[in-house]
Amino acid sequence: MVVVFEQWSAAELEAERRRLAESLAGLSDFTPASLHEEWRRCGKPTCRCARPGDPGHGPRHRLVRRQAGRVVTRQVPAGLVAEYRERTGRWADFQQACGRLAEVNAELDRRRLLAGVPDRRPVTDAEKGGSKPGSTPAG
Repeated sequence: MVVVFEQWSAAELEAERRRLAESLAGLSDFTPASLHEEWRRCGKPTCRCARPGDPGHGPRHRLVRRQAGRVVTRQVPAGLVAEYRERTGRWADFQQACGRLAEVNAELDRRRLLAGVPDRRPVTDAEKGGSKPGSTPAG
């Protein structure tokens, strides 16, 4: 989600940055993964899962994440599913807060850089100087 900060004052941006930085502390206990629910069919033709409309065996819950360029999965015991649903939710909240913080910082940087440039009008060809038309480099 791209946020437009053009109508925000510098003080509002600074306050938003402080708020986001403080919110990150409350999101520090997370699991960097997503939680997936799986239903499977065993493949036995006489099993109930082979009947039309049966969802299959499950649910099984797995944590899925990338590690060193590979997908790593871990099974979550049924008794821990609710806890890991919260922990992976905090991971998503953490990522969203970090993204928003990066956007606020980028806008503050953009404004600092603009403030440091004394004249933002376009430079005309006459002011640029450079090579005369038709000239070739020495060499």
